[in-house]
Amino acid sequence: MMTTDREAMTDQKTTIEKLLNDEQVLVHLNPQHAGVVIPAHLMDNRTVTLRLSRFFKGRMSTSSDQITAELLFGTEYFICSIPWTSIWGASSVRGEEFVWTEAAPAEILSMVLAHQESSRTLHGSSFTGRSRSTRNGANHLRRVK
Repeated sequence: MMTTDREAMTDQKTTIEKLLNDEQVLVHLNPQHAGVVIPAHLMDNRTVTLRLSRFFKGRMSTSSDQITAELLFGTEYFICSIPWTSIWGASSVRGEEFVWTEAAPAEILSMVLAHQESSRTLHGSSFTGRSRSTRNGANHLRRVK
């Protein structure tokens, strides 16, 4: 089923906010996307993964447009702004992984799809789109449309 950008963003926001109810979540983002504010030394990367939690010492909030989080980098706190549209993936503490293809940089999307294909070949099964644990070696990526 195809979704509009607005529907995909709502699903993405809902998913990440649910994941934030757990201890922490890894958010994968495109630092080149307009509106991303993170430490300068991370801006040249093709992708950045940030660990977010409502339980961290720094403040964190979500709005309809972005996540704002005061995160510790080394010994200094930095206030990060992460537009929802810059987030291409998220990983939960339970091993669930989510990918929003419309936000993924082309080379990252290619790597994710290649990983899914190699898992299909190695395990002799087709990708079901369900999140599974990595402990048993099963494919653990879930494509969210």
